[in-house]
Amino acid sequence: MSALSQDHDRRISNIHGLMLNWAMPTLPLIWQVKVRGHSGPQGVAWMLITLVRSVGFIVVAVILGTMLIGWISALMRIGSKPPYDMVDVGEGRRLHVICEGPVGAPFVLYDAGAFGIYTDGWWVKEELKSDYRVCLYDRAGMGWSDAVPKGTEPTPDWHIEDMRRLRAALGEEGPFVLVGHSMAGLRLHGYANLYKEELKGLVFVDAARPGSLRAERIRQIAPWANRIMNLSIGLARTGLMGGLSYLFPDELDLPKQQARDKRRSMSIARHHKSTKAELTAAFTASEDVLWAQGDLAETLPVAVFTNSENGGSNGSVAEAAEANTGFGRLTVLPDESHVSLLNRAHAKLIASDVRAMMPAGEPSDG
Repeated sequence: MSALSQDHDRRISNIHGLMLNWAMPTLPLIWQVKVRGHSGPQGVAWMLITLVRSVGFIVVAVILGTMLIGWISALMRIGSKPPYDMVDVGEGRRLHVICEGPVGAPFVLYDAGAFGIYTDGWWVKEELKSDYRVCLYDRAGMGWSDAVPKGTEPTPDWHIEDMRRLRAALGEEGPFVLVGHSMAGLRLHGYANLYKEELKGLVFVDAARPGSLRAERIRQIAPWANRIMNLSIGLARTGLMGGLSYLFPDELDLPKQQARDKRRSMSIARHHKSTKAELTAAFTASEDVLWAQGDLAETLPVAVFTNSENGGSNGSVAEAAEANTGFGRLTVLPDESHVSLLNRAHAKLIASDVRAMMPAGEPSDG
């Protein structure tokens, strides 16, 4: 990594500080110039006008400064290379992947949720890599990975096939544990419904379920989701999202490289467009599509992590899995956010359940 890249975070922090140190002291100066010499009702009117103008000035300065930070970040990314492997999954299309752990050990694959990339499963990998082969990846069109093929709808079942192509390219074709967060729950359920025999177990981290995306609910949330997606794409194109990404809290307390990659993905319009395409494909899918039919996840070992005290979308799946397989665990962490369920402390709990459903001594070929 170049010296410019290494100094990237420090320089951006300096710009943030300069912006605040310059803009905020300007407010009382403007106030003194504009209000001085006016008293009575006229003075009150001038005070209000000056206040509005001053606040407007600060808002414009912050917006322009944030856009500047986004543009500087984009310039610094020119020529940057993916930090990990680009794996060919067919026809020259590549997915960005990091795999760690002993070759031949039981295999675990992490699938991120909407907007997510490989970084979201970082601590799960760290907790398992001593005796498991763990892979994190960016889905097609997300993060560093190549785009979805032109004319292809990125439906959950298409991404499931992409996971299978990835596993084949990695030489990991035996039964494995699939861990997924948020909207990845649709792909976990779909994988179980289509290829149950390829799975050792499923771990749902505050994850969605096909049954939660019925037509009536979709009609309610789809318009709002579409507006939010269009807004995020627009913010990324103007550079605002790149600047704002430095203000988002890092609820996972990621290492510097991974935090930088997370900010990079959130600042790129293509990433947001890919997310919109994924969500649209999932929301508009017919209820009778094969991947959404059945509840075969309930016939596999299942672990569910959620912040919902009623067990969330997959609480009943864990109960059914316990009855059907003897392994169904539900962990409720009500004080955590949707994202912080993947922090290092909770990754230990996730890893513990993975070890229980697929002991490290088992060969990777099942």
